[in-house]
Amino acid sequence: MANLIEFFRMVLSYLMVFAVIIAVSGIGGVIGVKVWKPKAKVEQAKE
Repeated sequence: MANLIEFFRMVLSYLMVFAVIIAVSGIGGVIGVKVWKPKAKVEQAKE
């Protein structure tokens, strides 16, 4: 039983690490696209 609990702790730990990596990557991607894309539209609107 102790081995089963330890196994689930390890699996949940890895899943949490992957979830944090995916969340940070997703947030970075969204921020990057929002910062990068609209600049071209704003520059075209000024001209």
